Amino acid sequence: MSDLSWIYSYGFLGVRLFELPSLLICLLMVFLLGYKFQVKQKYQVLLALHCFLPFVLNDVLFSTSYMPDQFKYWRAVNSLRNGELSFIQAFISDGNVNQASVFFALMPFPTPVSPISLGFYNTFLYIILFFVLYVKRVFTNVSIWFYLLFPSAALYTALSLRETLIFFFMTLTIIYTRESKIFKSALFVIPIYLIKFQNFFILGPIVLIYFIFNVARKGMSLAKALMIGAISLAGLLLSAPIAIPLVNFFRVAMFVEDGGDRDDISLITGAGDFVFQGLTSALYFLVKPLPWEATSALQLIQSLENVFVLGVLFLITRQAWRKNLDKLAFWLLFLAFSMSIYGLVVFNYGTAVRYRYPFVMIYVLFVCADCNITRLRSNKRIKNYTQPIFKSSE
Repeated sequence: MSDLSWIYSYGFLGVRLFELPSLLICLLMVFLLGYKFQVKQKYQVLLALHCFLPFVLNDVLFSTSYMPDQFKYWRAVNSLRNGELSFIQAFISDGNVNQASVFFALMPFPTPVSPISLGFYNTFLYIILFFVLYVKRVFTNVSIWFYLLFPSAALYTALSLRETLIFFFMTLTIIYTRESKIFKSALFVIPIYLIKFQNFFILGPIVLIYFIFNVARKGMSLAKALMIGAISLAGLLLSAPIAIPLVNFFRVAMFVEDGGDRDDISLITGAGDFVFQGLTSALYFLVKPLPWEATSALQLIQSLENVFVLGVLFLITRQAWRKNLDKLAFWLLFLAFSMSIYGLVVFNYGTAVRYRYPFVMIYVLFVCADCNITRLRSNKRIKNYTQPIFKSSE
């Protein structure tokens, strides 16, 4: 592999000067698409400010080595761009760094010269997804501001990690699932399998349920959601002899990967413990780290963010419960299922925030869209309605 360390000879400012072409691409995309689709200037300004985030995260707010996976993607994309690694080799190689890097390498950006470069690639995806959601009229007054101001989304969409790719493909899969476009939803769910198979096995059943129950038109009654939950619970009990060793394997592997000692991790001991852990870990995964668990400034910020996000989720869910429980039930099932899976195997607080934010964002986006949540608080009780109204211009 070619030596990439030459960039550091240019110093802090020099590294960032090399990124100006990528910054320009992102800014042009914001203003050209903003003009084309007549997006309000306040939204364009926030998107433009987001374009500068890659400059002020790595080696400013924290060391790049704090999230060392960024170096892996940087090196892999360079290997693909300079021919040291073929695209076929990348797809069939072990792990998923190379697979994710293929999608980065195909993007219309200069070859990444530093670990912060891919932050602009991800910012580009974040911008494109904004306009897709805008044109598809998914946004409401609430969800558009959440998309633009959610701190975890701002952070991870400006770093050189795969999380934005995952969020991008997951959201597009759901968009086309809601439109009952089976081929397009299948097309966008395939990359998720390549770059993060866990999310594929979470999203896949959810998409199937959406099609089977025709949620787009009929919604899903709370009774159906509870029935599916009960069937899933029964499935957990029946599969316990096979599932428990697998879950324990991943619990230990991820705990050790995050720097823990395998002797410090408690293993699931039986079917009852399996069910109990699955139910309780979902809630804990949604809220951690708690303020008193924070051991660094970043974790403290993330814990305070959790308080804000939980408040938003509560207000959105309460209104959706009053407006359209049938549509809400499906998204509650989606959130509970995803939080339970990851809650069983993820212990590191930073990792939890990284893995959680796409699911939280998707929940907010599509609960607001399906249940027409246009404000966080309502002064009066709202009766159920049958047809949501989406207004991207609001």
